[in-house]
Amino acid sequence: MNTSEHKINSSFTFLVILAVLIVLGVAGRLLPHPPNFTPMAAIALFSGFIFMKRYMAILAVVVTMLLTDYFAFGFLSPEWFASKSMWVVYLSLLFPIVFKNFLQKKLGLLRITGAALASSTVFFLATNFAVWAFSPMYEKTWSGLVLCYTMAIPFFQNTVAGDLIWSGIIFGAYYALRSYSNLAVLKQKSSLIYSSG
Repeated sequence: MNTSEHKINSSFTFLVILAVLIVLGVAGRLLPHPPNFTPMAAIALFSGFIFMKRYMAILAVVVTMLLTDYFAFGFLSPEWFASKSMWVVYLSLLFPIVFKNFLQKKLGLLRITGAALASSTVFFLATNFAVWAFSPMYEKTWSGLVLCYTMAIPFFQNTVAGDLIWSGIIFGAYYALRSYSNLAVLKQKSSLIYSSG
């Protein structure tokens, strides 16, 4: 097989991985689940790790979120796109992609766990600050901010559990495929997979 054929096959493999992650994300958000217990952060974490280019990881997260928000709410209105809180949610879910090089350098259980926990924490801090800042639910005071975070602790527990469990499932499946399948594109450590672009 020449280089061009290998790149075509690798590109096809990446598109399959992208499609699988989007389907997983849509199912994980639309099927019944505890609040905030979704695979989105794990998908962002794995996408950042596996794809050659960061835009592919961003695409995996944004397409999944747009599809599920459309099916969950029936439409994506101009008001929805203008919502500052929703922008914070999307940006927080993209945050795990920053661990791309950290995970590619040395993939291991502790690194995945640390990245997942950091992602959960950033999501908790950012989205609840947005709720406090942009909604009328809480007084715009220090005590209002503390109350906002306090009320969100049960959701944070679900976020942490979801991020850890889903990361374990997704990276575990990847490890199993690398170890026991014949997918050469997952076995090689080349620029086709591990490019820092």
